Amino acid sequence: MAAKDALSEELEALQLALKTEEDGYRYFKESSERTQHPIARKFFATLADDEYVHIRLINEFYDAMRQSSGQGTIKLPEAPGNYRKRLKTIFEEALKDIKEKVPTDTSITKVYEHAMDLETKAAEYYKQRRDTTPFDQARNMYDWLFHFESEHYRMLSETLSYLQNPEQWHQEYEKSIFEG
Repeated sequence: MAAKDALSEELEALQLALKTEEDGYRYFKESSERTQHPIARKFFATLADDEYVHIRLINEFYDAMRQSSGQGTIKLPEAPGNYRKRLKTIFEEALKDIKEKVPTDTSITKVYEHAMDLETKAAEYYKQRRDTTPFDQARNMYDWLFHFESEHYRMLSETLSYLQNPEQWHQEYEKSIFEG
């Protein structure tokens, strides 16, 4: 494939990645605003913030690639850390505002399932692009995004588990601390 065609294809792929992140941002922001559950509200706001960072990075990388005929680079932030630490922080911050036990919100299950589907599709797209792009910097960007979206999926899954059965979640969480 000619370099110009490869760059054109990459720029199109980055536009699709941008749309994916913008859709995720809107979804998580709206979910945060609509839910009454304080942990879910804080959690979705955190994911929306992450997606906003991704939007900024993709835009920056797109511009760098376009302006440098495919040789653009950007500095990627540190890869996501331990998702359990992030969850613990989210839960602790949200629980500060709770005066009494919050009832389980079964209506939020569908929101989480849809969000998990969005994250799975995004991660699969980034993995596919990472494995096919001829541009090293794009490969790094897609790999970074793939790991972030994979972490989001794990966080969604675990938070849903928490919301559905907090007692069981705490037992499993405590067990993982003692075992690992």
